[in-house]
Amino acid sequence: MMLDSEDHDLLSYYMHQPDQSATATQVMDELGYPSVGAINLHVVRLAKKLANFFCYEPDTRANGQLRWWPCLFDGQEEAEGFVWSLKNDIQTWYRDAYALDPFYIKVHLALQEPAQREQRLAQASKIPVKRRVTSWEFARNPDVVAVVLSQANGYCQACGAKAPFARKSDGTPYLEVHHRVPLAAGGEDSVENAIALCPNCHREAHYG
Repeated sequence: MMLDSEDHDLLSYYMHQPDQSATATQVMDELGYPSVGAINLHVVRLAKKLANFFCYEPDTRANGQLRWWPCLFDGQEEAEGFVWSLKNDIQTWYRDAYALDPFYIKVHLALQEPAQREQRLAQASKIPVKRRVTSWEFARNPDVVAVVLSQANGYCQACGAKAPFARKSDGTPYLEVHHRVPLAAGGEDSVENAIALCPNCHREAHYG
């Protein structure tokens, strides 16, 4: 399934919201849509793509009109307006497929669009713009990390290779603790759900 940059912008926006929910007005203000109607048209277009990919059947109104957005969102009326929440299965698929990294999503698109890429490079400033970023993160338990690293004893628990180097700060073997079921997907921050990986295996776990 081919997602365009607007599709990624919309999905990434919802993925980074508390409870993966927002109103159309919030999306319009944040992503620069000209109107709520433009958002609705995009949602229908994207929902049709996902419906085909996931073999969803659209809802049908009494007048025969197809309702595509429920393939993508759950929705409910609240005090601040109609709130869309990205469906759990869509969240899981998007998280696994694109690893929630908007920058590398754009890299992926750039690899597919050489002509447009060259045009953008010709016009782009070589001095990057600085921007302030706010985000949500999980408060991880350091004891879980300590136990998993201790159990690994300096060796990657996936490939068995020795840690590639020692940390400058304390001389301990450098391994990265990875959650088998991601925290964002409901995984536990527990020793049982964690594994110590070398950087190569950790990248493979996310992107391979």
